[in-house]
Amino acid sequence: MVTNSYSFKICVLSNAMGVSSSTVRSFRIDKSLSEILNSEAERMGISVNAMINSVLKQYAEFTRFQSKLDMLIVNREVFKSLLCRLNDDEAYNFGLEMGKDIPNDTILFWKKDITFSGVLEYIEKIVCTYGYMGTYDELNTNEYKIIVIRHRLEGKGSKFLSGFFKSLLKQTLMIDANIDVTEYSVKIKISLLE
Repeated sequence: MVTNSYSFKICVLSNAMGVSSSTVRSFRIDKSLSEILNSEAERMGISVNAMINSVLKQYAEFTRFQSKLDMLIVNREVFKSLLCRLNDDEAYNFGLEMGKDIPNDTILFWKKDITFSGVLEYIEKIVCTYGYMGTYDELNTNEYKIIVIRHRLEGKGSKFLSGFFKSLLKQTLMIDANIDVTEYSVKIKISLLE
């Protein structure tokens, strides 16, 4: 087996002040893997170091838990096709059912406790970033936390996600959030005053 010695930095935030420090690690990897890393980093317009940090972050935050959480990757078109077989009420109710226990159990296993920040991190990372359900964005005001998730699951997907998030927030945090949907987005409005 032909290998190359490949060094890169792993950056880790080290304190509450936001000062970053890094640790240098040296790995020996297959030459073919080295070529793929170089090619992919060049295609993405980033350094190999940045790409590897991203891959390791995904592993640390998600991939290492994936099999323990009994998760599998499903093609978006397959999931969209299944949702299209339901009417709007069935898609919403399916979301309510899926949001009832699965997120609570997942967050508890992942974070070891159910907290407001842990639930929001679950929505952002597990559902959106690594679950590829949509793109997460949020806005904080004095009164509300507003989360908008843009997706490509069409109208039935919005109905499903609306039910899923409604149930998830009710089951984990006892929050009855205001949720609005469009064909390709879900807007969750959580009062911060209650």
